[in-house]
Amino acid sequence: MQGFKMLKHSILKWTKAQKTLALGLILIVAMALAAIFSDKGFMNVYDFTEELDYLKQRNTVLVDENKGLRKEIEGLKSDPYAIEMLARDKLNMVKPGELVYQIVRENPPPKKSH
Repeated sequence: MQGFKMLKHSILKWTKAQKTLALGLILIVAMALAAIFSDKGFMNVYDFTEELDYLKQRNTVLVDENKGLRKEIEGLKSDPYAIEMLARDKLNMVKPGELVYQIVRENPPPKKSH
């Protein structure tokens, strides 16, 4: 309480120019804080810029994936070999009369501890 009285007393001694300058500085600080932290402030714009960069990168990846899928679709429409490879790789299909060999690895014997 004593500190507030001393501050009030010293402010009352200020000239009109000093009071105007102090008020101006307070307003500038308040405006700067609002510009930085408000809904449309610099921090929000920075966050949106980072999100936009991420979305652009993600879009590029998806465009490349779509190109690959279109190429695969065109191959499946026109190339019987591509259909056969897809059936063999993804569906584990074989032609009639083919033999399938499956290699099964045995578990190694347990190590003896001394």
